[in-house]
Amino acid sequence: MSMEMMLATHEFQQWLYREASLLDEIDFDGWFALMHKDLKYVMPVRVNKEGMERPDYATDMFAFNDDYELLKLRVERLKTDYAWAEMPPSRTRRNVNNVRVMEFKANEKAVVKSYLMLYRSRSTDIFHDIVSGERTDEFTYVDGEWKLSKRFFLIDQTTINTRNLAIFV
Repeated sequence: MSMEMMLATHEFQQWLYREASLLDEIDFDGWFALMHKDLKYVMPVRVNKEGMERPDYATDMFAFNDDYELLKLRVERLKTDYAWAEMPPSRTRRNVNNVRVMEFKANEKAVVKSYLMLYRSRSTDIFHDIVSGERTDEFTYVDGEWKLSKRFFLIDQTTINTRNLAIFV
């Protein structure tokens, strides 16, 4: 691995760790500031297929398929009294690992894959949610910083065993 790729890997690990921290600390405005104006934020529905057939996710059904404006509305809604699914807010812990820089052009674009394990507990509920999957992120360099321009989250579960998806991956 070249020194440039080692440094890029470290930079994106730190970016993803910071993102996880902002979300776990319920700093949605700080998190949203990391997004690029051309953002595409997608989680397709996972499907079971026979054998090794791929892709093993739907290409026309999504748990969410947001752009910048729709994601902004989701963030703004969480700050109102109408976000009942998150009253009180979930307690989350995002574990990001296996960060791999797939493509990199310094100060331009990057494609980064990572694994996410998200733990969520709600209020006094004794049950908890665990959501895991792989993210493929595309970044664009704007005004001296990396902005997330695309996130494709491929969840591991076919049946999502959570009461709602009012959280961000």
